[in-house]
Amino acid sequence: PASRGPRLGRWIVTALGKDRPGIVAGVTQVLYRLGCNLEDSAMTRLEGEFSIMLIFSSHTSHTLAALQHAFATLERTLKLVVHVKSLSAQEATPPRKRGTAHQISVYGADRPGIVFRITSLLARTKINITNVHTHRSRGAGPSLYLLLLEVEIPTPRAVTSLERQLKATARHLGVTVSLRPAETEVL
Repeated sequence: PASRGPRLGRWIVTALGKDRPGIVAGVTQVLYRLGCNLEDSAMTRLEGEFSIMLIFSSHTSHTLAALQHAFATLERTLKLVVHVKSLSAQEATPPRKRGTAHQISVYGADRPGIVFRITSLLARTKINITNVHTHRSRGAGPSLYLLLLEVEIPTPRAVTSLERQLKATARHLGVTVSLRPAETEVL
């Protein structure tokens, strides 16, 4: 029988370290030199730290040890903590969409519990969170807090119910909340 060629492997790598130029280039250079393909990523600076999380595939037979070894020099030179994990076939399959995409924004005076209260409400109502971003302002006056969530809402009826519950939770927290359909994805 004809050979099917090397098996496609999928992996996730995380890298974290003090923010500085060259982190993204360094991580992606390792993958490029190994012949890997970057598929999906999230990268951001949190205060003085830079964080990378990306999924990549490779048509070669890379082992976990070989991939970890490939990142060792980068860990030393850029003082990063790098973690590589193989994805099983089930983990490597993108999740099915669980409803319509919506955005929730929460804004108000900073106080403990904002993220917990909002995300607990979403968990209780079986709303899937697909992305979270927070920011706390620092300045002369009181700190302001912004929470942005991307979620999947299963049914149109759930939107009305969720909006009512979000507004009640927001009143309790003393913040402003809005829920709106997400923009259509370009890609």
